Amino acid sequence: MNQELQSYPSLSTYDEVSIWKKALHSRSFLVGALFAIAILVAGIGSIFWTPYAIDTLNVANRLKPASSDYWLGTDQYGRDIFSMLMVGARTSIIVALIAVGIGMLIGVPLGLIGAARKGVLEELVMRTNDLIFSFPALLSAVLITSIFGPGTINAVIAIGIFNIPVFARVARGGALSLSGREFLLAARLSGKGSLLITLEHVIPNIANLLIVQATIQLSLAILSEAGLSYLGLGAQPPMASWGRMLFEAQTMVAFAPQLALYPGLAIILSVLGFNLLGDGLRDLLDPKMRRRVA
Repeated sequence: MNQELQSYPSLSTYDEVSIWKKALHSRSFLVGALFAIAILVAGIGSIFWTPYAIDTLNVANRLKPASSDYWLGTDQYGRDIFSMLMVGARTSIIVALIAVGIGMLIGVPLGLIGAARKGVLEELVMRTNDLIFSFPALLSAVLITSIFGPGTINAVIAIGIFNIPVFARVARGGALSLSGREFLLAARLSGKGSLLITLEHVIPNIANLLIVQATIQLSLAILSEAGLSYLGLGAQPPMASWGRMLFEAQTMVAFAPQLALYPGLAIILSVLGFNLLGDGLRDLLDPKMRRRVA
């Protein structure tokens, strides 16, 4: 019986060389990875260095054009736009990673419980998910941050709550698709309990689905954080945020359009990048995908 369990091929077993060859020929993966790495480098790099301090106002240098001193110019308060974008990337990454982490840590176990325990418990989990899904995520996040106050922590919690049902559905669907597989039946016959089977067999075989979904949710979390900050409910000054930069630039668009252009492009490229990365990972990691990698 043990030999049978060990010899059964996992759905996540691939030729690593073949995966890397496909990755190098996948435009979606390469472009998405390029954008995502650029955002990560900018955000992590801002922890250690920025060209100028973003909490220092210098009105004498307001609205300076791009130059060797100010690579993207300055805003209406004399702050360096490039430095603001770097710190804004850090804010977006922190909020997105923690919010998606909350969704995974709570949603995945709930989904697996719903798949393993039929009956009342499954109905309770899924109907709760339906209830959360029935409200627009961004609107509900606005409601939560309005009640508990603006700030990065409340924004993370609000966005994280609406990642929970997403991962619960993905985990449950993935687990149910494996329920009739021979290696799970063999594991049950060997005397393994539900928890051990879930840890040893189910989670490794749905990890690809969760990774792809997490990548996509990162892009949505970045967009949600920008939306909340634009409304004044996300990151608060002096912490920079792309959404707050857009809000502050809206009255300056007529004669200083670059103030809105740069943070707008940062949001677009980051969301596009993580979406493309998720699409590329789906092609590379999902064994059921049969379409040709772009």
